[in-house]
Amino acid sequence: QEYYKINVKGLRLYAYHGVHPEENKLGQEFEIDVVMTVVRPSSRGDQMEEVLSYWDAMATIKEVFTGKTFKLLESAAHTILESLSQYSQIKHAEINLKKLTPPIPVTVDFVGVIMEKAYP
Repeated sequence: QEYYKINVKGLRLYAYHGVHPEENKLGQEFEIDVVMTVVRPSSRGDQMEEVLSYWDAMATIKEVFTGKTFKLLESAAHTILESLSQYSQIKHAEINLKKLTPPIPVTVDFVGVIMEKAYP
C-alpha cells in the first residue's frame, strides 16, 4: 500500500475557547495546522472521488472546532482528531492547534498543543 500526506497550514478560525470568562465571551483567533497520512487508492486515476477531499476534512475541522466551546486546547485537538476518524482513507493525523493571542502577561507568537492519532 502507498501513502501520501495532505498538509494544511494556517487554517484560521475564530472561536470562544479558553478557561477565562472573557475568552468565552469575546472570542479570539486560532490557527490550525494539520497533516493527514492517507492511503493512496489502487487506481491511479485523476478523479476527485478517488481521494480524500481536503475540503471535506477542513469543513469537518471547522464545524467541530467552532461548534462548541472548549476550555482546553488539548480537548479541542482531541475532539478534532476523533472527528477525522470518519474518513477511512486517513491512517494518521497530526494537529498543531495554536492560540494566537493568549491572555498571558508575556509576549509570545502563540501557545498551542501538538497532538497526533493513528487510525485503524
